[in-house]
Amino acid sequence: MLKLLIFSTMLVLVTLLTFSLFLGHILKELMEEQIGQRALAISKTISLMPEVIALVETKDPKGELDAMISLLQRSIDARFIVIGDQNSIRLTHPTKELIGERMMGEDNEKALIDGLYYTSKATGTLGSSIRGKSPVFGENGDIVGVVSVGYLEENVQKIIAQRHQQFLIYLYGAMFLTIVMAFILSRKIKNSLLGYEPSEISRLFLEKEAILNAVKEAIIATNTEGEITLCNEVAQRYFQLDETTKHPPLSLQKYLFTCKEMKDVTLEVEGVDYICNFSPVTHESKTVGMVASCRKKEEMDALVWELTRVKQYSERLREKKHEFSNLLHLISGHIQIGEYDKAIALISENHLPDEKIIEQFQNVIHDPLVASIFIGKYYFAFDKGVKVILDENSFLQESIDPSISKHLLTILGNIINNAIDAAEMSEKKEVTLFVTDIGNDLIFEVEDSGLGIDEALQEKIFEKGFTTKGELHSGYGLFFVKSTLEWLGGFVSFGKGNYGTIASIHIPKGSHHD
Repeated sequence: MLKLLIFSTMLVLVTLLTFSLFLGHILKELMEEQIGQRALAISKTISLMPEVIALVETKDPKGELDAMISLLQRSIDARFIVIGDQNSIRLTHPTKELIGERMMGEDNEKALIDGLYYTSKATGTLGSSIRGKSPVFGENGDIVGVVSVGYLEENVQKIIAQRHQQFLIYLYGAMFLTIVMAFILSRKIKNSLLGYEPSEISRLFLEKEAILNAVKEAIIATNTEGEITLCNEVAQRYFQLDETTKHPPLSLQKYLFTCKEMKDVTLEVEGVDYICNFSPVTHESKTVGMVASCRKKEEMDALVWELTRVKQYSERLREKKHEFSNLLHLISGHIQIGEYDKAIALISENHLPDEKIIEQFQNVIHDPLVASIFIGKYYFAFDKGVKVILDENSFLQESIDPSISKHLLTILGNIINNAIDAAEMSEKKEVTLFVTDIGNDLIFEVEDSGLGIDEALQEKIFEKGFTTKGELHSGYGLFFVKSTLEWLGGFVSFGKGNYGTIASIHIPKGSHHD
């Protein structure tokens, strides 16, 4: 705000100083014109007086005209009133010795020859003056003389200087008041901007935009009238908002108008469930708006589901830890009592996955992410007593585009988990994996030895929240698989396999969605 104060002060100073420079010139012209017109009016009035006309025609033999004009001059503020005959010979003059001599200035021709009324500026015996000239017409209409009324330019300059000084006092007073008002305005603006300078505000604005668009939740800010003042890209995508939209969806408005803080409110907008938080925006203990942050309920449920799966896996690891610890204690006991054959037999039993199979995954699959997913699921299935087999015809010859591979954990993770769960309930307990990138598509096939999918459930398995696994499962796995594949331009289909169900996943290599 200091820059604003300095700029406004400099602007006022330059404006007023520039104006004061031209003021003297303008004021001088106005005063000279005004005084010239006044002199002209007086001279014209005198030239039309019958007594003056009669005395000028007779050339004032008794000197009556000078006495009359001297008396008249005392009642006006003109410096001189001079009357001359048709030859510019003075009949009156403030200096008596100059009566009878020729009038100076050589500016009587327009009055004596052309009969015009006019103003002029010339130098006479009394100095430079502004004069009003009027012809004197005789009874027969002939020009018999001239009346000259003048104001000394020196006196005019004094009047102009006085007026100029008075005006400058008002001018600089106004300048001082303007500077004070500029200071008050800058302080008020700074207070309204919470003490931030313009450069800091621009930086905060850029940071705010970056933060808003980095947040994965929909954020909408409104004023006290419920009009949108800010929203991020997620909110625009969730609620189909654009620059012309003034109000948020109706489902949100009733909460925003309350101006109260509310947490974890579940509401539906155009058939989609959201979990929303509402917070008031306050300034100086006054509510000036509201902010709503919303997240799709399905995403929150998916997160809960993932945490549940992690917890279940953690419990299984804890169980395996106890089993392995007991195994080590048993082996140690056999060694302590000298039963080495039994200890070796325990160690030789199939308690660990086959390392050769892990090497097979790495040799056939040349994409690190896919190989990691398959190996991870191999160990996961091993802990559940399910055998994972990599089809001998599988081959992934190059790394997958990152824009596709980042979605594979959701797609393959859910499909393989379902296959392992189905195989766990069967006698054979096997899951076969196949992958190839020959052609224009990435193709994954997951076959389990389960009981298969009931034909009546073929369409329902992709519905949000549908599950046949009980309350511990959210029913969002296949829903996310289908949604993600549609986003990538691919698809998943289920069919009858050699034993149970085979899931086929097709993803175009040209998919580059973010």
